[in-house]
Amino acid sequence: MDKKAICLGELLIDFVSTVNGVTLRDAPGFEKAPGGAPANVAVGLSKLGIETYFTGKIGKDAFGDFLRMTLEKFGVNTTYLTASTRAKTTLAFVSLTEEGERDFVFYRDPGADMLLDQSDITDQMFLGSGVFHFGSITMTHEPASSATFKAIHLARKYGYLVSFDPNLRPALWKNLDEAREKMRHGLELTDIVKMNQEEAIFIADANTVDEAIHFIQKSYDLALIAITMGKEGSLVLHKDKSLRVEGFPVHSIDTTGAGDGFVAGLISSLYMFWNDLRERKAIPIDTLRHAGRRANAVGALTTLKKGAIPALPTQEEVEIFIEGNPL
Repeated sequence: MDKKAICLGELLIDFVSTVNGVTLRDAPGFEKAPGGAPANVAVGLSKLGIETYFTGKIGKDAFGDFLRMTLEKFGVNTTYLTASTRAKTTLAFVSLTEEGERDFVFYRDPGADMLLDQSDITDQMFLGSGVFHFGSITMTHEPASSATFKAIHLARKYGYLVSFDPNLRPALWKNLDEAREKMRHGLELTDIVKMNQEEAIFIADANTVDEAIHFIQKSYDLALIAITMGKEGSLVLHKDKSLRVEGFPVHSIDTTGAGDGFVAGLISSLYMFWNDLRERKAIPIDTLRHAGRRANAVGALTTLKKGAIPALPTQEEVEIFIEGNPL
């Protein structure tokens, strides 16, 4: 049986301001865009040729229907996407500054994604083998937090490579101490982690990125750590190897989903090495460099259009882009 990817987490609608460079307060209107970090990763992987399943919870409403249809349109299997009558599909309102950075307000009190339950997570999901990817947003409240950890434990039981993106959204947590504690617990159960610099510093409770990396490498048995640095590219750490991978110069329109695109690019590039990473075997340096460069390319391409899911590139688009930007 071929390997597959399972992504678990929030699936929501981003209402993105139709005008850049304004606060949410001053935004004149909003455009509907499908989103949610693990859902972005799922579509990214599917567009890059990986058989991908998505697990999460939407509302039984028009927005939920739209999200399910969107995933299916891009080839993501929604067998394990459930719908709740107890809460509506989660919404986020987003405005973009002139630099393409984001200002958020979430409508999630509760949103359907928070109601993912342990009964939604079954052994059946993990038939076969592959990679399991999750984020931290489903850890903010019960019952979704327990459901997330049940899925992680099942993924490990069935021999999946486990990937984690501790996506820090302070406004969604009761307090930041709980956020740090849950994210650290996630790292204990993970093989691959992708973080931006702020998230690494937050998790390690450090002052600098170097301090944070030292703490994370010392504290957790991780096969691979990827630190994204925006336009500066990324840092890929594996065993005693530390690779700085240059970014691609692009004129960003919207950074939404760039990190998720990076994750999809990284995981898909390491397809032949998923088992080796899980077993903590050494990966060739050329493979790591190729994976980091391809991940950077997917992240960069994702910033060239508004919204995450519509902007995520196909395998062909990535190859053309890399060929057009030689080292």
